[in-house]
Amino acid sequence: MIADDLLMHRVDVEQPGRKTDRYGNDVTDWSASTHTAVDAWLQQNTGAEDTDGRDAQIGEWLMICNPFDVNGDPLTIRGEARVHWDGLDFEVVGPPGPAFEPAELHHYEIRLKTVQG
Repeated sequence: MIADDLLMHRVDVEQPGRKTDRYGNDVTDWSASTHTAVDAWLQQNTGAEDTDGRDAQIGEWLMICNPFDVNGDPLTIRGEARVHWDGLDFEVVGPPGPAFEPAELHHYEIRLKTVQG
């Protein structure tokens, strides 16, 4: 477990709900999403500007957090989740990476991406 004083960013992890579409497929439903507060460490790894036909700011970030939320409940983050922090909205890129110590899950390392513009 990572010490609380190292996880200085309070983030909101948003998970989409699920629904069945008119064809019987199970699809994401952002109108029924759930939110969980998580203490984390966020750092920007790369930044770029997409100038090929648009004015976009693209950032790739790393989020590190313990495997539980601020209430002590187990944290599950799926690849379709979104993370909100300090006015930024991030998409989770790929499945979150669990980091283990010999006896148990220690923390998550989660790649994030933000695109503005």
